[in-house]
Amino acid sequence: MQIQGRQLNAGDVEAEVFVVDFPFSFIGDFDPETGALVAEGHPLHGHCMAGRVLVCPEGRGGTMGPFILFDAQKRGTAPVAILCNRIDPVLYESAITIDIPVFDRFGIDIVNRLRTGQRLRIRGHDIHIDD
Repeated sequence: MQIQGRQLNAGDVEAEVFVVDFPFSFIGDFDPETGALVAEGHPLHGHCMAGRVLVCPEGRGGTMGPFILFDAQKRGTAPVAILCNRIDPVLYESAITIDIPVFDRFGIDIVNRLRTGQRLRIRGHDIHIDD
């Protein structure tokens, strides 16, 4: 299946999807040392998003988010792309800081359409998801 969204930063990626169903922040929801989701009570609490495509409805958080993600990239624990229903400035800046693909404004609710573990390929503007 192919989906279309607004491309905010280009790149080529092939990785598994990691879906977070709440407004995500690298401050408090993410451990840069391990790449794990640390949001209490979430079914994926403790699971690693390193090397995966982060999918979330939108971002939230403060200006330290890009620094946390930069630290994670140096450690090898950062996601390799970010897809959001609607990006916020801090999550956008975080993705740009480490130069990973970032997309938003899809014609579908990608949080409800995609599943953690699905394979996804980004080539320029094209996003292909294995069903």
